[in-house]
Amino acid sequence: METSTFDPTRAVVFDLTRGQVALEGGGNLLLVPTDVMATACSQLDATIVRQLGSALGKQAGARARPRLTPASATLEAIVEQLGGELSLGGFGALSIERWGQALVARIEGYPLAGQGQELLAGFIEGALLVLTEREVTAFPLERTPQSLRLLLCSRQAATKVKGWLLSGSSWGDALANLQSARHDVGGRL
Repeated sequence: METSTFDPTRAVVFDLTRGQVALEGGGNLLLVPTDVMATACSQLDATIVRQLGSALGKQAGARARPRLTPASATLEAIVEQLGGELSLGGFGALSIERWGQALVARIEGYPLAGQGQELLAGFIEGALLVLTEREVTAFPLERTPQSLRLLLCSRQAATKVKGWLLSGSSWGDALANLQSARHDVGGRL
């Protein structure tokens, strides 16, 4: 088994003398309790929450990008780096599921799954934009109290899936419909 290229050593720096916390390669942070963030996510407009997530994701992508070379930027390497960045931020553990040609990001242990799906979707979109130089829509498919599944696809594909879900299809059936409709489902990150 390959060893991980994500190295969290010294990734979080606590400067107690100055009263600051920072991520290596990033600016200062505020440590915010998840219940406070959940309240903010539930009270703010979804577009604003997604924009906040996108800003966080772009910063994470910028930290991860130097660790990837064009030759090493495989799907597995991107998932490993993005997963490490998500973990550092306390967002949970990332895995990718393949559903035919569709890619679905599954995040386990996400502390805001009930209220913060737009925050996480924006984070994934922003990070992937920086890491792959492609616009990808992270469309929420399923949420449980501790996990989320996000379809990684084009905006057009997300619109189709949303329509199928609103008409009563399960998300599995919507992904099957997407395969047969031959939409860009994001299978080439």
